[in-house]
Amino acid sequence: MARDILKKFVVDGVVEVCEGKPSVGESATILDKKSEAVQRALDAAFEAAKAHGCIRSHSDAGLAKTPPAQAVMGEKAGKASKVQPHFWRWKDFPKAPLGEDALVEFLNKITDSARIIVEPQLGDVKCKVRNRFAAPEDKYHGVPLAYEADGEDMRPDFLVLPLEGFSSDMKTVDQKYVNFTALRAVGESKNKDFRPELTQVHRYARGMRRAQPWVHFVLAMAMTKDRMSLVHGDSSGTERLELVLSNGHGCIEFIRIVLGLALAEGIDLGQNTDVDLRSEERSCIISTRPPPPPKTTQTHNYRNSQAAVSSSDPPSAPASLSVENSSEGAVSSSGQASYTSGASVPSHSRSSAGISSSSKRKYSEVDDGADGADDQPNLPKKGKQVERITFIPIKVYGHECVGILFTAGSIRGRGTVVFCVVDLDDNRKFLALKTSWQDLQREEERDDVLERLNDKGQHPNLIVPLKDFKARTKNDDFTTLGTIRAFLGDQLGGFPAENRVLSVSVSELKRPVKYFWGVHDFVRGLRGHEYLTQIGILHRDISKNNIILGRRPGEEMGYLIDFDMAILQEPEEPTEAAATSKPKGLRKVDDTPRSSSPIQADESKPIKALRTGTTSYMSMNVLYGGRHTYFDDMESFLYLVLLFFFSYAGPLSKEELRTADAEGFVQLLGSGRLSHTRSWPEKYTKWAGESMSDIAEMKDVRLASKHSTERLIRSVEVRNCLKANWPTGLHAGIRTLLATLWDLFVHSRLTSGLDVPCTQVKHSELVGCLDEWLAEYSGEEEEFSNCPFVRHVIVAVESPASRAPESWDSNEHNATSFATFYKTRIPIHPVFISISLECYTPSMKLREAVPQNCELD
Repeated sequence: MARDILKKFVVDGVVEVCEGKPSVGESATILDKKSEAVQRALDAAFEAAKAHGCIRSHSDAGLAKTPPAQAVMGEKAGKASKVQPHFWRWKDFPKAPLGEDALVEFLNKITDSARIIVEPQLGDVKCKVRNRFAAPEDKYHGVPLAYEADGEDMRPDFLVLPLEGFSSDMKTVDQKYVNFTALRAVGESKNKDFRPELTQVHRYARGMRRAQPWVHFVLAMAMTKDRMSLVHGDSSGTERLELVLSNGHGCIEFIRIVLGLALAEGIDLGQNTDVDLRSEERSCIISTRPPPPPKTTQTHNYRNSQAAVSSSDPPSAPASLSVENSSEGAVSSSGQASYTSGASVPSHSRSSAGISSSSKRKYSEVDDGADGADDQPNLPKKGKQVERITFIPIKVYGHECVGILFTAGSIRGRGTVVFCVVDLDDNRKFLALKTSWQDLQREEERDDVLERLNDKGQHPNLIVPLKDFKARTKNDDFTTLGTIRAFLGDQLGGFPAENRVLSVSVSELKRPVKYFWGVHDFVRGLRGHEYLTQIGILHRDISKNNIILGRRPGEEMGYLIDFDMAILQEPEEPTEAAATSKPKGLRKVDDTPRSSSPIQADESKPIKALRTGTTSYMSMNVLYGGRHTYFDDMESFLYLVLLFFFSYAGPLSKEELRTADAEGFVQLLGSGRLSHTRSWPEKYTKWAGESMSDIAEMKDVRLASKHSTERLIRSVEVRNCLKANWPTGLHAGIRTLLATLWDLFVHSRLTSGLDVPCTQVKHSELVGCLDEWLAEYSGEEEEFSNCPFVRHVIVAVESPASRAPESWDSNEHNATSFATFYKTRIPIHPVFISISLECYTPSMKLREAVPQNCELD
C-alpha cells in the first residue's frame, strides 16, 4: 500500500527521483516520472522494504523469511555500477532552518494525501483519521504535565494528538489538549545534528510514560532535513528505526509511519484497554519565564538538551535497541535492522548518568527494583494557571480508580504503577492495585516466593497480595516482545532484552512513608524483614517505596511489601570477627566541630554479577558485584534511615495528613511535590546518578573506619539538614540514631583478602538499636508527632427517645468535640454512655462533656 502511495506521489510530483547524490541539492537532474529509471528505483525501494522482514498477513510463518538486510543491500550495491545513481527528494519538505509549524503542515499534508489515495482500498472505517500532528503554540515554555514540569527541554517540537483536540476542519489545535496526558506520540526536529534530537525524544518519551503510566509503550519521532527516526520504548528497552529520506526504502517507511500514526486506534499506540479514561478540565501551572537568548555556538535551537550523550553508534546507524534507562538519554549502539549489519550493546558510561537527579537506577547494570524516583517534580516558582484537558483513569482492571499512588520514573524495567482503587466487595474500602512488567525468566522464582509466603501464613508486618494475575490480550498473556517491534526474533537474540509480562496484583492499602506522622512513626515502621529471612526468603529491594506504615494508631506500624525481586535463599551466619566486634548501646554525640583527614576508597575490582534493588539503597557489596545476602538488605535499611532525614522537612501538617488519608494518598498529576519534600545534598544525589562502581566506592569510604561515624554526624550535609529541616528538639535524637546505626555497620565491616568490602549486621542487632532508641526518646514522640487521629475512642449514647444508639467515633469526628456532639445530638436526659477505649489519652476530657446526672460507664 505504501508502495502504491509512493508511486502516486511520484506521478503527482510530491516526490522527485533525481540523478546524482543528495549533496548536489537543487542542481540535481530530475528524472522523468514515466522513465524506466524511475520504475527501477520504485522496484528497488519496494524490495529493500520487504527485505526488512516483518509479519505479513499472507505469510503462513510467524515471521516472514526474508533475505538478510545486508545481503539485499549487498546485491543492490553489486548492481550499482550498471545503474546511474539516484536519490529521492520530497518537493515540499521544509527548507532549513526546519521550522516546527512548517514541518507539522508538511506531515499533515502527506498524511491527508496518502489517506485519499488508499481510501477506496481501505474503506471509510479503516481510513478514519483518529490522530493528527500539531505544534505547541508556545514556542518557549514546556508542555504542561511532563515529568520535568514546564522546563524548556520538555517542550517537544511537534506532537501527535487525538482528533478531538482539533477543530472540525482539522486545521486548528485546541491548546487545552497540549499536555503530556493527551499525547499519542512526541517529536523533535533539528536542522543537521541528530544526536541532541535523539537525546531529547528519549526524555519526552519518559515524560509521556510518566504522565500516562498505564500505557504499554510510548512512541517518539526525531527528524532532520534528510533523516527520520522512530523510537519505541517499553519495559524491554528502547528501539529506534532510522530512515534516510533520500532513498526509496526510507520514503516507503516514512509513508507507513505518518499514515499509521494518523489512522491508529489507541491500542495501536500503546493504550491499555483494561484502563478506562475520562477527559476532564484541570488547572496546572506553566512557566512565564522569558525565553533565553539564542546560542550562537549551537547549530540546533536553544532548547538543547543538557544531557550528556554517551554512545558508540555512528550518526548514520539506521536502527538500534537500547537497554539503558531511557531517562538517561543514552543513545544506543547500532543494531541489526532493515538495512544494516552487526549488533552491539552499549557499555554503561559515566557521562550518561547525570541526566536526571531523580533517576535511581542504571538498567544496564541493575536488575530492576522499585524504579524509585520522586513521585512528583518541583513546580516552577513563577508561573500562571492554565486550564488543560487531561486524561485520567477512572476504572482499572474492573476496579473504580481513585487515583495514582506511585509511578516509576523510567521506561525500561518493571515500570511499576500503583493505583488506589475501590474494593469490589466494599465500596467504602480502598485497595492498592499494582501493575508491573515482570521478567519472564524470573517468573518461576517469583511464584515460588509467593507460594511460600502463602503456605507459611500471614505475618503482621508483611503485605502479601490478595490476588495476583497476568494481563491478557485476546487469548494470551501480554508480553513486551509479543508486540510489533523493529527487530526480528533472531535479531533480538543478540541483545540482552528481557521479555516481560504485565502482572497485576491487589493488596491492602496502607500509608506510604512520605505521609509519616513523625520520626518515631517512621522508625517504628522498619519491621518485617526478619520473618522473611526465617522462612528462607531474601527480599533484595529494600527502599522507601517498599516500606509502608499503618493508617491508624493501634495498627501494626510498619509493613514490608513488593516481593517481585525476592528469591528463596537460606540466611547466612555472620563471621566470628563480625559477631564479636560490634558496639553495645546507643552512641550519643555532642555537637563540637572537629577536623578529620580523608579516607581513601578501596580499589577492589568489581565482580560481575546480577544486581538487584534501587541504587541509592543498595549495599556496597552488591554495587561492587558481590552475591546478594540478607546482610545486604540490612545495609539497605541503614541508607534508608539516612536518606529519610535528607528527603523531608518534618511531617506534613495534621490537616494535610488527614486529607491524604481520606483521599487514598493519591496526588493529582501536576500538583508538584508534597510541601515537606526536599532534595538530597549533592554528595548523596550522586548515589542515584553515578555508575555502580562509583556509588560503591562512595559508600565504601563512608563505612571505612571507626572515625566514619563522627565524620558523618559532623558533616556539613547532616548539620545543614538538621538545622533547615528538623525541629531543634529532635536534633540530639536524630544524631544519636544515625551514630548508633553507623557504628553498628562500621564495626561489622569485613575486608579480607580479595573479597569485596561488606557489612554483616543481624536483624536482632538492627531492630534492637531501633527499639532502644524508641524507648530512650519516647518522651519526644507526642510533642513532635503530627498524627491527625486521636487515640481511638468510640462513644455509644443511648436515650429513651432514640430508637438506636447515637455514636461518636474519634477517628471520624475528630474535628467535632464530644461536647458539641452531645449537646446537638442528644435531646433528653438521662442517657447511658458506653465508651470503648483503645489507647485512650486523658487529654480528650470526655468526663467534662457529660452532664452529672448521666451514667458514665
